[in-house]
Amino acid sequence: MIDYTIPKDIEKDAKDYMQNVLEQLDSAGMLENVDSAALTMLARNYSMFIKASKQLEDEGLTVTSDRGNIAPHPAIKIAKDAQTQAMKVMLEFGLTAKARTKLPKVEQDGYSPFEQFIKEGKEVR
Repeated sequence: MIDYTIPKDIEKDAKDYMQNVLEQLDSAGMLENVDSAALTMLARNYSMFIKASKQLEDEGLTVTSDRGNIAPHPAIKIAKDAQTQAMKVMLEFGLTAKARTKLPKVEQDGYSPFEQFIKEGKEVR
């Protein structure tokens, strides 16, 4: 496991998700200490998405101004922006179904074709 601490000031659901992400990425051997900043961005943006979504559930999707005009709730933009940023980081780590299909597959013997080539010095097809 890398030297990374999940931010303490994020939503509980985001903490739980990040713990799962860390376990999955670590077991796949995909984490390096340089990933700490990206992991923090994912944690904070996912937490912000959760907070904004809860606010929208409580307050509704629209707000009424002092003049009586109805407008979209500002938390909609916050949720959308946080979701977009979180998804970008998730794609980088292969945390979506589509992104996982692009990750290199490991052969049954535990070696990818590249690793097998390096180990044995011959091409494997």
